[in-house]
Amino acid sequence: MNSRPVPRIALGWLMIVSFVGARAGDDAARAAPTRPGATATPAASAPAKVVAPAPAPATAHKTPPAPVLRFPNPEWVDIMVAAKRLGLKVGWKVSGREAVLTDMDTRLEVASDRIEVELDGQRVFLGQALVSRGGDLFITKIDLERCLLPLVRPAIIGRTKPRPKTIVIDPGHGGPDKGKINERLNLFEKTYTLDTSLRLKKILETRGWKVVLTRSDDRQLKPGKQEDLQRRAEIADEVNADVFVSIHFNAVADQVEKVSGLEVYRFSPQHQPPVTRALRRLDDEILNPGNANDPWNSMLAYTIQRRLLLELKLDDRGFKHDRLAVLRLVSCPAVLIEGGFLSNTAEARRIATAAYRQQLAEAIANGLTAYATQLEGLRLSAKPKGR
Repeated sequence: MNSRPVPRIALGWLMIVSFVGARAGDDAARAAPTRPGATATPAASAPAKVVAPAPAPATAHKTPPAPVLRFPNPEWVDIMVAAKRLGLKVGWKVSGREAVLTDMDTRLEVASDRIEVELDGQRVFLGQALVSRGGDLFITKIDLERCLLPLVRPAIIGRTKPRPKTIVIDPGHGGPDKGKINERLNLFEKTYTLDTSLRLKKILETRGWKVVLTRSDDRQLKPGKQEDLQRRAEIADEVNADVFVSIHFNAVADQVEKVSGLEVYRFSPQHQPPVTRALRRLDDEILNPGNANDPWNSMLAYTIQRRLLLELKLDDRGFKHDRLAVLRLVSCPAVLIEGGFLSNTAEARRIATAAYRQQLAEAIANGLTAYATQLEGLRLSAKPKGR
């Protein structure tokens, strides 16, 4: 794994483009290493109300000056207040800049100018970097309420979900869309997403779940890429799915032998940029169907990532978020799993083995079981006594 984090690149504010809520067909951004949070991000990434820049000539591509962040600000929460809501105590590593929030069972490490935090040893990527102002440390209200709270204190989210019964498994790509390719080893992502999904289906069915595949053979669901992705979400809605899991494998173009490991994605919350971008833009303000389950998306993704890391012993690339087309229109809690890098020779050879894909399927199934158990516990704890 690349030991040097890749810095976040501020792409600037853009007017709404042909919005599909995705990474240009889900492939372009997955082709780059995604460790943007471990280094300082510029103060320009601090949020404010989004205002479209004045029209400019077609040849101009200047980024307008970033808005100044002023406090008090309703979008931001003091880390001391956040810790109280999380039921944790604050200990400072660097006053006003780096803190450790703890209780008997939990350890959360946060730092100014970073989107990456560490929760019980697991990498979690927030929507926006924490900021230090006036000797205090602040986190966005969105990250507190829709990411950290569901992971640390899910009982106070304010609503519960029933134990899932129907799970839709989405084998990424298919047909003419081969997905990521390792040309030297002649390996196609679409082949291994389908095989892993079929294995996962079999495991889940033995545990009593109803399982639906978006595809069960080597085909594309619709001729166009966006129509194909939309059809996958439609299938989940048609069967009233309780959980949607999209299976993928990753790749990078550079430093291929240094980048490896596991990633699990949720859909980016409204008002937040994806993990690959620092500044908000206008299309981030759109409320998508996938945002209806922001807290549960977080809980599901984190729980699955935890099981994957525990059972597969691969590098932790993090629990992340992005504006993925396949997750944008899904009405139930949904995640996209990157089960390793086909661009990395050693990892690609491992992915190509039936033994690894079976292990991956079992780890995902165990993550889903843990998520279901957690939901059941929350439901029972919320039930009035005597009923």
